[in-house]
Amino acid sequence: MKLLLASLLSTTALLAAAPAIPCDTLAAKNFGKAVTLHSATLVPATDKLPAHCDLRGVIWPEARFALKLPTDWNERFQMVGNGGTAGVISLAAVDTALRLGFAAVSTDTGHDAAKEPLATFAHLTPENPNAHRKFIDFAYLSVHETAVLSKQIIQTYYSTRPRYSYWVGCSTGGRQGLQEAQRYPEDFDGLVIGAPGLFLTGNVMRRIWVAQSQLGDAALPPEKLPLLHQLVYKKCDSVDGLADGVIDDPRRCDFQPKRDLPLCSATDSATCFTAPQVAALSKIYGGVRNSKRQLLFPGEPVGSELVWADNLIAPNKTVLPRSESQMKFYVLDPPPGPAWTYPQFNFDKDPPRTAKAAKDLNPRNPNLAPLKKRGGKIIQYSGWADQQVNPFPGIEYYETVSKRLGSAPTRDFYRLFMVPGMLHCAGGPGCSNANWLTPLMDWVEKGVAPEQILASHLEKSQVTRTRPLCPYPEVARYKGSGSIDEAANFACRQP
Repeated sequence: MKLLLASLLSTTALLAAAPAIPCDTLAAKNFGKAVTLHSATLVPATDKLPAHCDLRGVIWPEARFALKLPTDWNERFQMVGNGGTAGVISLAAVDTALRLGFAAVSTDTGHDAAKEPLATFAHLTPENPNAHRKFIDFAYLSVHETAVLSKQIIQTYYSTRPRYSYWVGCSTGGRQGLQEAQRYPEDFDGLVIGAPGLFLTGNVMRRIWVAQSQLGDAALPPEKLPLLHQLVYKKCDSVDGLADGVIDDPRRCDFQPKRDLPLCSATDSATCFTAPQVAALSKIYGGVRNSKRQLLFPGEPVGSELVWADNLIAPNKTVLPRSESQMKFYVLDPPPGPAWTYPQFNFDKDPPRTAKAAKDLNPRNPNLAPLKKRGGKIIQYSGWADQQVNPFPGIEYYETVSKRLGSAPTRDFYRLFMVPGMLHCAGGPGCSNANWLTPLMDWVEKGVAPEQILASHLEKSQVTRTRPLCPYPEVARYKGSGSIDEAANFACRQP
């Protein structure tokens, strides 16, 4: 981690710019009728954060933001993304950027999760008359408005605009980044887009699909997940030619529950799977389908089974209530409201009802030509074992952009990195600890495109393995000699 921080600090070094006006005078400045500044506080340096001006405010109707302006500024701006249904300011990520010298900002996207949990902010009631605007703010608008306002404040405070502007986000933050790239390509010069939920409406539908598969005697006991995981890896680990505890590309493994799992002959036990459980697993891996067997959303990639209890199959966990709430209040048209429950979703009749919300929520427009024209750059990454945001729509999007603009022109400004064995945004058996920002900055500011990105796997904060991550569709292949735990013994090659 110290090496990661050092590499970031070396890349971010520019001549430091100092404030042109006192911090506390910012709160009295006028940045438009839609903006209310609540406070501007000069915070002295500590052992955790450098000296900075902490500015808090709100953009109409309810988009709160926190902008931190370092006393020694590297002349760069960074905006950080949110997770889940947002509703909180991502202060930890703001502070990470601040420590590197960035002027950094985050928005709660227009609602307070403590007062309006999950998707209730979009529920139109007499007490919540701005529900539709808050939905649009969550979908895309608050991020854009906060970015524009932040640059205006930066100009006022330092008497100069940022030389470079960056977006960094994963999950919902990845979706937000793609919204920016497509709708407002002038906002950022470079975007780190992690695990983007760009097909949000489909991903919500997929969680409902999995939850319905777990009703009744088809429910998969969490105690069986280690056995399932073991059998998946027995089938899939060595498909790439190297048995290393990581599934390189789940698409290359032909794992079929009905064929590859031991079936309980009589009573249920910990060493086998019942016929209803096998049928449920076939549905989970096979993808969301209607009664005509048409695929509506991709199935789960093999490899993430050990964390399904927390993120997929257990109905009392956070992911299903969030998806159910999203269906209630803004995915389905018209919204069914508070009384609706996930078993009511009909996979023949209801998918068309998600189309209206998809136009606002799903950044799937492949026309990135405006971003490319102005010199913008994208590094996108996803884990092959992502248990929360299915990685396949992100790959499909990249391939669609490549077909539209051409493979070589797309690689000139947009590269996708798939991380074998990585779960959602981080973690898992793969090498998921990577510095995504420095390669992006080198690309934007120096014209050096990332041919590979070094990643590591940590155990108790110690590096136990390193691997190169390769720009899709390239994959890391073992050279045939040396330790399989050292990146130097692998090379990026076409699959």
